[in-house]
Amino acid sequence: MTKAQSFAAVVALLAKAEALLAKAGQSKVEDRLQTLRGVYYGTTWSLDYEVESKRSLPGAVIRNAGFVSYTGHTPADPRPAFARTSVLQDLKDSQSIRDGARSVDIGHLLIGLETRTSITRALVYPEGGTGLEVVTWLGDLGGGAANLARRRAKDPAANVEVVFHNASSDYGVTDNLEGDAAAYMVAAGTNPGGPPALGGTVSDAVKAYLIPATSSGWTKRAAGFSTAIGATVAPTGITNAATLTTSLTKKLTDFGYWYAATRWLPTGELVGRSAARTCEHMEGAAKEIATVFVATLSRNITAPNTPIKATPPYPPPSSAGVCNSRLLQLAALAGN
Repeated sequence: MTKAQSFAAVVALLAKAEALLAKAGQSKVEDRLQTLRGVYYGTTWSLDYEVESKRSLPGAVIRNAGFVSYTGHTPADPRPAFARTSVLQDLKDSQSIRDGARSVDIGHLLIGLETRTSITRALVYPEGGTGLEVVTWLGDLGGGAANLARRRAKDPAANVEVVFHNASSDYGVTDNLEGDAAAYMVAAGTNPGGPPALGGTVSDAVKAYLIPATSSGWTKRAAGFSTAIGATVAPTGITNAATLTTSLTKKLTDFGYWYAATRWLPTGELVGRSAARTCEHMEGAAKEIATVFVATLSRNITAPNTPIKATPPYPPPSSAGVCNSRLLQLAALAGN
């Protein structure tokens, strides 16, 4: 088994996987894309399910159902095609790739790219955003809002920095944000986040984005990604930062409520006063995260050869507000 150690190596691994899938009868690039995504998310053989089912089986099942809904597809099982090879495990081991100063999360890239082939990319879900948003930045940062709000329930001084820099590589870490940008920009042409132009193979599309470092997709990734999520962009960065932050705060808050309710209520981890306090801190946490996210993208627009990486200064911790989630309100009552 071999983990890819560079962008060229992960492109070669994707090409190897695609060749095996094509040999097994998956002649359409869209089918192979769905199958490759299923290695990482939304299936019982996925890396995400392996991790999440150990924490909470009901939670893992809910996540899988969500991924099917948001992407609009149910991937084929690649294990017969990959039999007697280490490709499945190699792909899982190669989700987060660093190449010099650059990095990307391949799972995020693939699930966003796949969702762009479906009408779900533009469908708005009760969780707070479109299918494409939920499987990329909204899922990452909305989950981060819930996590930060839960921390604030115990420690009101918890800083938003933990959402963007943490040992578990969750939420808004650089690899995830780069994967989210890639999800919008791979095979996008002049329409970031729109239907992808997949004329060849998945690996071809990924290669064109990642290699070389001067590719137009890579150097314009922050500008294109930002524009797709509502930013007005100039050479100096994002010019409507306040308006965009307000818009993103609402989406992150809504997703944070859903994340907390589906992740911690089924396991009994969030009840009583803890549920109430988590809920009360959600909007403040979401606003801080949105503020940092917008500033991070704006900075990368002016310096595209640097990582999409959050840096100080960070907003100070917000005070508790009002709980606007009925599910979390009920959880608060249940613990009393």
